[in-house]
Formats: sequence, structure tokens, C-alpha cells
Amino acid sequence: MGLLVMAATQASAQITNAYDTASNPVYDGDFEGINGGFGFGGSWTLNTPGGGHYANGGFFGLWNNGYGTNTGSYANRLFGSSLSVGQAFSTSFQNGHLNSSLEQGGFNLEDSSGNILFSFWQQGGNNADGNYADANGAGTATGFAYDFGATDTYAFSLDSATSYTFTDLATSASFTGTLAGTIDQVQFFRQNLADDPATGGGGGTDFRIADLGITSVPEPSTLALVGLGGAGIVFSFIRRRKVCA
Repeated sequence: MGLLVMAATQASAQITNAYDTASNPVYDGDFEGINGGFGFGGSWTLNTPGGGHYANGGFFGLWNNGYGTNTGSYANRLFGSSLSVGQAFSTSFQNGHLNSSLEQGGFNLEDSSGNILFSFWQQGGNNADGNYADANGAGTATGFAYDFGATDTYAFSLDSATSYTFTDLATSASFTGTLAGTIDQVQFFRQNLADDPATGGGGGTDFRIADLGITSVPEPSTLALVGLGGAGIVFSFIRRRKVCA
């Protein structure tokens, strides 16, 4: 019976389809143009007209001193294949100081053309909640607190072709929403929306990403096959023991 339980347990475990971490030695000071980890569709692509980027201390870092549209700092990573139903994208990151409501740090999930399908960000002036946008527009991510300097982990699970669940894995806060399109990449960002004396880089305002990955859970039919295989192993093992006895 122990073998059967072990087989079922192994089959029910998540499969890691893609994973990358800033602790990977391949990132020696920076991550632009580097294809670390496994399962992704290519190297990091960075665009930082308003600031800069680095990789050290176990983080991919973005900083930004610019103001207004297209002056933020952005880091893109293509997925190895489109996110499929039953898969989840997860990431751990931390926001430094968000000194005003014009400062944001977060990520977008996009299609292959760069159209934003889902966005989550934290914004200065609202420490208790986060913010999100999807096919139904913008909303408040209640309970997704902005914790200055703390590393938080989030998971976006694709429940169907048009629906998802987003979860703060530290607090278990979650919400569901509607999606319109196919997710092919992620874009992390740190941006200041307009000129404001309170905004700007420096002073611990960096946006820092620890890791990112894609996981999936085997289909029930696969679990059943593995379970039956495990049962066959157990039956054969017991039968052999009886014959030997």
C-alpha cells in the first residue's frame, strides 16, 4: 500500500515547467540579454529609458528616475509556450519606497504582441491594497498589501481560457477575474506617472524581482493512470512475495 500512496503523491505534485532565479550565478551583476533558468522562450529584454537595471543580492533590480509615459524601467521575459489552462505563473518581488500615488511597481502579463491582458501593481499612498486590471477594467486587489522592502509571492492561475485566479501566497488573499487573449510573456515595471517632487529613484525606491516560474498540475486522467500503475506495482510485489513464500 505504501508504494501506491507514494505513486499517487508523486503524481499529484506540481510540475515545474519553467523557473528562473536571480540567485543563479549566470547573472553576474546584470540580467539584460541573459537566458538563465529553464523553460522560458529566450533571454531577458530590458528597456530602461528612465533609469537602469542590475542583478545582485539575489534580485533582478529596476530603478527609475524618469517621469511620464514611456520613461519607466521595464524587463520582459517570453514564455516557452503560451500559458495554458491548469498552469500558473508565479513570481516573488519587493517594492522599495513608493513615495506618492504617482509611483508604481508591478508586472503585466501580455500576449505575443505586447498587449496587456492582466496587470498587478502596488502604488504609493495605498499600503493596504494592491491594484489590478483585466478584460473588465481596473480594480482594487483588496488585502494585497504593499510591504516596503518585504518579498511577497503571487500566483496567477489560468482556470479556463477566459478566467483566472490571482493569489497572494503569503496571506492567501485572492480574487478571480476575466481574461481576453493568450498570455505569452511577462513584463515587470517600475514607473513614475508624472513629474512630482515626491517621485524619483534613489533612496531605496528600487523594484526587485527574486524569481519567476510556471507550474502545472497533471490532468486527472494522468493521475488515474499513474495510480493504476502504482496499484499494479503493489499487486505484482505482493504476488511475488506469495510465490516466494
